[in-house]
Amino acid sequence: MPTFPSSEWAAEFCKRINKSEEYRRSAKGWVWPILFTVVDLPDELKRIYGEWAGIYIDLKDGECIDVKFVFEGDSVDAPFVITGSYKDWMDVIEKGMNPVNALVRRKIRLVKGNFSTILRYPKAAIELVNIAKEVGLD
Repeated sequence: MPTFPSSEWAAEFCKRINKSEEYRRSAKGWVWPILFTVVDLPDELKRIYGEWAGIYIDLKDGECIDVKFVFEGDSVDAPFVITGSYKDWMDVIEKGMNPVNALVRRKIRLVKGNFSTILRYPKAAIELVNIAKEVGLD
């Protein structure tokens, strides 16, 4: 099982996104990359990555076009940036929490991008969490 967050985890996440018919249907029309950042990493990950790590994922019409694992010192930008602590991301992924509810409750935070755009794709967001849960549980 790949460790979250890591390059291997990100690659597997992208691969599984592309296998998901549910994501393909529900994300039709979504054409923006997203950067998911993880802060407050456990000490063992902090020693490897620094203060933060992230997954930049280029999504277009229900497909993962590209994915990159990034960490402190990398320069990356995306039109949508969602951040959360390691613990909060693990809660969302492991518990299959609805990501829109997690954003509303500020469990994770949209630090860049238009929230109303995200609200147009709730099923796609839920499917991304379901896929992440599969990657995390293998």
